[in-house]
Amino acid sequence: MKLCTGQCRYLFCIYRLAHTDPNARIRCVDIARDLNVTRPSVSKMIKCMVRMELIQPDYCDSVVLTPKGKEIAEKINANYDLIYAFFRQILRLPSQEAKDHAFIFLTTFPESTVKQLCNATDRTLEKIVKKNHAIHKIK
Repeated sequence: MKLCTGQCRYLFCIYRLAHTDPNARIRCVDIARDLNVTRPSVSKMIKCMVRMELIQPDYCDSVVLTPKGKEIAEKINANYDLIYAFFRQILRLPSQEAKDHAFIFLTTFPESTVKQLCNATDRTLEKIVKKNHAIHKIK
């Protein structure tokens, strides 16, 4: 399923908020604060995501991802983490800049390109870890 940039941002935000404190309720005001948007904007997007079956329909008390929404959010999160690692650890960008670039890359480039960068980053990081491990064994 192809999501627009806004849908991806919201799904990613909800997923991250849910994993910050698994027992916390995620309210529309929390999402608005995190994304720096208005509560009416959140309400509009949440309604759209309910229609897409990404969020449970009863979101008045707490916003909860559906299994489909959670699956997509987990993929977005995994890709984001690898792309962030590319910008932060390989290109050595400052943390906030790496976060911003990772999200822009994730939501702008075609999925095939995102996948290629993730695979290349994963292989590169594995090589770095093996190299560091070998160096520590020698010492």
